[in-house]
Amino acid sequence: MQRASLSMTPGFSDFDMDKSSQIIDIGPEISLSCSLDSSLLLSTSSTNIAIALGYFVGVASLLLYTPIAIRLLRTKSADGLAISTWWCKLAAFTCTDIYNIRNGFPIAAFSETVVITFEALIVLMLVAYYQKQWNENTASLVGLYLALTAWALFSPSNAAWGPTEEFVASAQVVATFLNSAALIPQLHLNFCQRSSGGYSPVTAALGSGGCTIRLFTTMTLAGGDPLMMLNYGVALLLNLSVLSQVVYFGTKKEKRGLIDLFLADLS
Repeated sequence: MQRASLSMTPGFSDFDMDKSSQIIDIGPEISLSCSLDSSLLLSTSSTNIAIALGYFVGVASLLLYTPIAIRLLRTKSADGLAISTWWCKLAAFTCTDIYNIRNGFPIAAFSETVVITFEALIVLMLVAYYQKQWNENTASLVGLYLALTAWALFSPSNAAWGPTEEFVASAQVVATFLNSAALIPQLHLNFCQRSSGGYSPVTAALGSGGCTIRLFTTMTLAGGDPLMMLNYGVALLLNLSVLSQVVYFGTKKEKRGLIDLFLADLS
């Protein structure tokens, strides 16, 4: 009797049953659509954040080696700096510039590297000048650097004499190695002198923060390129090592306050 009563309920026909089935059937489609929309929104937000951070790092990088340059000009001495560090930095940054440009990555993914390439060149010239190492050999090396950079950047990739994809990828591997080698002389110099040296703690701190951000932007804007991830990961570890060393020797051995240590470039 209960079954008969159900079938006689007003408005509850076979047609209504079909509509109910259709509503139930499209439920998963609505859920999938919402999921896709949420994923797309999250992806777009991550990309926008990465682009904004990329340009922020690019602007902030103007301050990266400025403290060192100011200290050099103020003291007119480069005794606490290893010139080999700056040769390695210049070569490494240039290789990274070439790799990014040749691969067509957006400028937001490597803007700061372009900036610090020029900054490293300026600091290198100042160190060479104050250490009285600006001579014919240095000038020849600078000329060779400029010629190779122009060739790698502007030569057609399809030309027989132009840089190949393998060459460009190898250049980025070299950049990672040079980034590692760049700070090792400075770490060694600080350790031998048992001092904070001439390397700015502000530069090391900014470098650490910049590399952390670059790991995120590389994942988002450059598809997590493994060579770039390795490059920024190694650079992060080395910058943290230099920062730790400068802070330790500055506070424990030289008995300086932390604030005084970070403001030393300006005083």
